[in-house]
Amino acid sequence: MNINKYLLLFILFIVFNSLAQEYQNKWEDEINAFDDLNGNSPIQGEILFTGSSSIRVWEDPAKDFNNSKILNRGFGGSQIIDLIENFNQVILKYHPKKIVIYSGDNDIQEEKSAEIVYGDFCTLYGMIKAKLPDTKIYYIAIKPSLSRWDKVLEMKKANTMINEFLNTRSNGYFIDVFSPMIGIKGKPEEKWFVEDGLHMSKEGYELWTKIISPYINE
Repeated sequence: MNINKYLLLFILFIVFNSLAQEYQNKWEDEINAFDDLNGNSPIQGEILFTGSSSIRVWEDPAKDFNNSKILNRGFGGSQIIDLIENFNQVILKYHPKKIVIYSGDNDIQEEKSAEIVYGDFCTLYGMIKAKLPDTKIYYIAIKPSLSRWDKVLEMKKANTMINEFLNTRSNGYFIDVFSPMIGIKGKPEEKWFVEDGLHMSKEGYELWTKIISPYINE
């Protein structure tokens, strides 16, 4: 009986370490690509855009905002926990004055509750403030999308919780892109998306640029 117990513990240990190694390497290629972009002297004191694919596939936010200080360091498919786990490489090394975050969308799609999304964001916020106390943090609301409309109630709940949290914090800002994307029929308009109904179209990014610009240029 004891032998079986120790064997089970050994197997669980092997599985856990294997999963941990797999998770650690999950974003290795994309993080390495950031380092290639950085060169030998990473740019610091800039405006950092990071988060999931809505940031990653934003072709040229520096051009859209007419601000050469913007760095795009989004990685597609990521969740808030991935920003936490890769904090030093994705956020801290740049020492940005402003951080614009879009994340939480994939979290809820993967069945995480609004409470978990909120808790992860609070953890990330705390990490940023501990290491970069003067940095301004801008959270872009989880967008309403056609392909994930079945998750909209949980997304709205997460947005509300994060908005209320940031309203009580210094240098924390919630950027509402959710409401402007909803059309007269009560659902997001198709023009904001490419064919998959999830990722943003040119018109979608034009809308976001208009909404976010006052925060970037303040």
